[in-house]
Amino acid sequence: MSTVAGSAIAAITFDLGNVLVAVDHFRFCRPFAALAGLTPEAVYRAVFDSDLEPGYDTGHLSSEEFYRQVMERFRLNLPYPQFCHLWSDIFSPLEDMEQTVARLAGRYPLYLLSNTNALHFQYIRERYPLLRHFRRFILSFEVGSRKPEPGIFQALIRQLGLPPAHCLYLDDKPPFVEAARTQGLMAWHFTTPADFHRRLTQYGLW
Repeated sequence: MSTVAGSAIAAITFDLGNVLVAVDHFRFCRPFAALAGLTPEAVYRAVFDSDLEPGYDTGHLSSEEFYRQVMERFRLNLPYPQFCHLWSDIFSPLEDMEQTVARLAGRYPLYLLSNTNALHFQYIRERYPLLRHFRRFILSFEVGSRKPEPGIFQALIRQLGLPPAHCLYLDDKPPFVEAARTQGLMAWHFTTPADFHRRLTQYGLW
């Protein structure tokens, strides 16, 4: 165990998007907008700032149901495989995180906690071998709860089998960092891999 601010860290949990891999939702919105005759911003609002993505992320919609509802909303008839490719091709590697995760996995059990959906997670799991280092995946579409709701953090705490204060949680969104802290987790705001490395060194976590 290593100590951070008086708490012995025995496990580390990572968010996924913009912590382990870079994500750009507009890589979906731009080509989809061209097909729908809309602006990328209009597509973003209709999918990500609506009930569609939350319903899919929490497992209330299957991948096929999500696809059908998106097609109905935009009055399109895109083949399902083409939609799946557009929907999922929004990720790219984040510099140094493969090596960082591999190094930390030698010292701590690693967990993943993410607001995500079945298509996105399947896409990432097939293409990013860094996930092999993780002991458990706590995924919003599987547990039926998404950040900042308490339920997804409680699902993590049940998997940990240790007091939440002994788990360091990393997220790029400050409101989700605060939500993790309200559930007793030690939580850091993730900004860049370089800043994360600096803090790991500062606190002797590797």
